[in-house]
Amino acid sequence: MKPLTKAEEQVMLVLWKLGKGFLKDITDGSPEPKPHPNTVATILKILVEKNFVEYEVQGRNNLYKPKISKNDYGKKTATQLVKGYFENSPAKLVSQFVSDNKISLQELEELLQQIKSSKNQ
Repeated sequence: MKPLTKAEEQVMLVLWKLGKGFLKDITDGSPEPKPHPNTVATILKILVEKNFVEYEVQGRNNLYKPKISKNDYGKKTATQLVKGYFENSPAKLVSQFVSDNKISLQELEELLQQIKSSKNQ
């Protein structure tokens, strides 16, 4: 899977939030400053080519739907991040968050409980 550019990711975030939508819905749902509809249409065309989005023709408009969920994309992106920058070690990523004070003790304890409960299943 090819990674998304920032512009593609912005469109996908709107589409994930909407579930599905027409060009106008996606443009209207975009953060300020709103992109021009032609820009969004071009990005949607690219996302269809990259197999992230599909559409069905409804009258004179296309109804766009994501082909991959936000959760699945997040998992794949996180895996690539860990593999590329943290020597394929999720622990090194968490350690980086600890070093940078980006994760609290409570969050670490919750992770530990999640790990323990998944090992017991």
